[in-house]
Amino acid sequence: LIRTRFPLDGYRVLDIGCGMGGMTLWYARNFDCQVLGCDIDANHIDVARAMKDKYQVSNVQFELRDVLNDPPAGPFDFIVLNDVAEHIPLPVLKQILDSLPALMRAGSKLFISYPPWQGPYASHVQHVLGLPWCQFLPQPLLLRWIARHNQPIVGDLEADLLSAYKGLNRLTHNKLKAVLADTGLRQVYRKSHSIINKLPLCGAVQLRLFPFHFLVSKEFLVLEQP
Repeated sequence: LIRTRFPLDGYRVLDIGCGMGGMTLWYARNFDCQVLGCDIDANHIDVARAMKDKYQVSNVQFELRDVLNDPPAGPFDFIVLNDVAEHIPLPVLKQILDSLPALMRAGSKLFISYPPWQGPYASHVQHVLGLPWCQFLPQPLLLRWIARHNQPIVGDLEADLLSAYKGLNRLTHNKLKAVLADTGLRQVYRKSHSIINKLPLCGAVQLRLFPFHFLVSKEFLVLEQP
């Protein structure tokens, strides 16, 4: 999607909540751009820096940084929140998104991707439990089930599957629109990717109306600074 619609050549890119740097390194290796990856988790940044050194990628930097309280120096041409918005409490997410236009110039874009709460993979634990849509089970039952199958993950703040699930903000498109409302950014693209898109001739199908929106596995939203 980024390669075909939003090529990053010549851009200065900010990857917020970059995690262990997989996508951050992909931007840097596939485009002639300068990339800064920021995360508030020290374990994630340690892994990202190790991967940078292993693959000898020179046009990317990783920083342990809270972008809300310690923003990097802008402006940036392309800001990314890839699979991170759903992990941030909604009031804090609103504060972060409200602050981003100050880091952008006219024409700069904000790219947000996340699994919507109604989708099959929104729980972040379905790969361990083996049950898509498990977030709709009674919560006491689901929490006990996750606890029985709990396992550590790389992170200081979300150190295991149970804490990762509890940290989810149940993000949907309407909730995201609400927290973006005061930013002044203009929506220029939206893609609702569903499991139907894997079928032949169905790659462009957009399923957003009830009940088909339960099949949406990932939402992509791009906003532009006017």
